[in-house]
Amino acid sequence: LLLSLFTFIYLFNKFSLFESSSEFELESSFLDIAGLKVGSDVKINGVKVGEVGFISLDPDTYMAIVKTSYNNYINIPSDSSFKISNNGFIGSPYIEILLGSSSSFYENNDSTVNNIDAISLEEIINNFIFK
Repeated sequence: LLLSLFTFIYLFNKFSLFESSSEFELESSFLDIAGLKVGSDVKINGVKVGEVGFISLDPDTYMAIVKTSYNNYINIPSDSSFKISNNGFIGSPYIEILLGSSSSFYENNDSTVNNIDAISLEEIINNFIFK
């Protein structure tokens, strides 16, 4: 009986079924996500603060819709920029947040405004060679 009670308490604490959500989500639109995947990191100053949870295509605008989740203790100013970057030349893509200075912050399920698309190495080389 004690073992069952201990197991129930452990599982209850582990899954936190009745606890309020400790995360919030934001939605961003990009023209080019350059291989960004579900589970990719979201970083501020090189520190992971969230991750990509869902990627879809908007059938009206044909833009990539990226939903990201963050811990509630992170306050992201509403004038921040969301940029798709790479870890080096062949590294995996991630979203880098360039913090703004606004006193208002994004709330749960807000849509971000300042989104910077990925720049591919191929585009840079083609622009350099052919222009």
